Amino acid sequence: MSALIARIGLAVSVALSATAAVLPGGVALAAEPMSFELLTIAGPAPCAKRRCSNAEIKADVISAQGEITNDTAASFLSFVQAHGGDPDFRPLVLLSSPGGTVVGAMKLGLVLRQVGATVLVARARAVDGSDDLHVMSSSCMSACVYAFFGGKRRIIPPSSHLGIHQMAIYSHSFFGLGDDTVRSKGTPELVSALSAYTKMMGVNPEAIAEAEQVDPTSIHILTPKEIARWRVGTPRLH
Repeated sequence: MSALIARIGLAVSVALSATAAVLPGGVALAAEPMSFELLTIAGPAPCAKRRCSNAEIKADVISAQGEITNDTAASFLSFVQAHGGDPDFRPLVLLSSPGGTVVGAMKLGLVLRQVGATVLVARARAVDGSDDLHVMSSSCMSACVYAFFGGKRRIIPPSSHLGIHQMAIYSHSFFGLGDDTVRSKGTPELVSALSAYTKMMGVNPEAIAEAEQVDPTSIHILTPKEIARWRVGTPRLH
């Protein structure tokens, strides 16, 4: 895996980014750097041999929200290691992101697979007047999808969204004439490396071929049929 990431890094000689993601209806997502938070989720204990009790179980899970950078994977791994001694810790990640750098997303995906994380496209919100948390639907757009691929288990609730589009490389002119930002497609080497990474994660690389057909200023929301056909994930945790 590290050799694959090294090959990706060599293929990129300018800043690599995915454009800001846009939700259906043209609503842009905020793009703050990804941060991590430990959340405690409580629920009834599962029934055993048709016998149920009033016992409650608690689990500490990770909220991951914001834009993915090339440093996000290292920050995530440090966060996991810092909380590894927590007896209630579970490698369940609530992921919500507008995207970020493609290389950074693949690095994060590799770390997610390394720690055996289950990744759920969702976010949590505190319930007014209590300490309870309500898990809500959310979105994983653009490069975030490639981080999501790294989950050992990948869950997309029916009301959550995964959005794909063509990767873009941005370079800047130093002549100062008009718009000095130049956008170009990802190199064939980088597209090939992304396809290899996707296949390694157990997702059909046809998903990358489809993404490369979508203009980077737009977004394509994956349908349930596409999610199933490309083995992207399942709609339920159980």
